Amino acid sequence: MLLYHEAMKRANLTGDPDKLARERAALKDALRKMQNFPALEGAISFGANGDALKPVYVIELQGGKWTLIGSFAPGS
Repeated sequence: MLLYHEAMKRANLTGDPDKLARERAALKDALRKMQNFPALEGAISFGANGDALKPVYVIELQGGKWTLIGSFAPGS
């Protein structure tokens, strides 16, 4: 939600129903421009096609404990 909140601020959205289509496009554009947004799981950016570029974590639950198996940066 913080990511969307920040994009809405950057796009100066009003929530006016008469501007719905225009503001949805502005939100999409603002999200795509965001680079290295500091999220809980690490920095998030968006590629030209709109895909989220963010770190990935592989974890395993054994014997009631979580274990980090590996982490991968975007694009790796």
